[in-house]
Amino acid sequence: MLEYKNFIIGPLDNNCVVLFDNETKEGVIVDPSFDADPVAEFIQQKGLKVSTVFLTHGHFDHYYGLPFLQSQLPELTHVLLHSADLELWNQGGSAQVFLPTVLHLPEPDRPMQDEEKLYLGNYVIRVLHTPGHTPGSVVFYIPEIATAFCGDLIFYHGIGRTDMPGGNYRQLKESIKNKIFTLPPQTTLISGHGPATTVAEEVENNPFFH
Repeated sequence: MLEYKNFIIGPLDNNCVVLFDNETKEGVIVDPSFDADPVAEFIQQKGLKVSTVFLTHGHFDHYYGLPFLQSQLPELTHVLLHSADLELWNQGGSAQVFLPTVLHLPEPDRPMQDEEKLYLGNYVIRVLHTPGHTPGSVVFYIPEIATAFCGDLIFYHGIGRTDMPGGNYRQLKESIKNKIFTLPPQTTLISGHGPATTVAEEVENNPFFH
């Protein structure tokens, strides 16, 4: 059975997710933020095999825990990011706006594309390209557990900011309407920050669409 564990970590209360198959013990990390000690501890305690990181987008707070996790989990060698966010990544993920120093890391080794299918054990993870918050923002949608990991595209009764480099308000709203609101209504949405919500809840009550 595919399961996930959410960790609220770092100074910006990021949601970092460990997605794993409890039978095969294969797992991936979605958006490893700062202060990722509990994430590493959970993976080690569960005996999970985690070699890959999925990034919803290239902002610093969604990947700054990567060096620490790689120091604790030597097999964690693959990093997936949409190709449209490589420039943002190479410029430090906009960290220079908030932090005194910028973390420069090797480029992710595998770019993702829209509607690509990733696999975790026998489970399919659909990559939905959802630009607006950043040019390369993506959502990871897993139909079999009716869950989508949305990064900073959409929040409970909110939407992602578009005032950072590469942000586009019109594009963001189109991404939500075309890629999120078209998912089954019962789909759980796990955002980059804040509480979980559902497609039905946001279609009915998100104030940016009424």
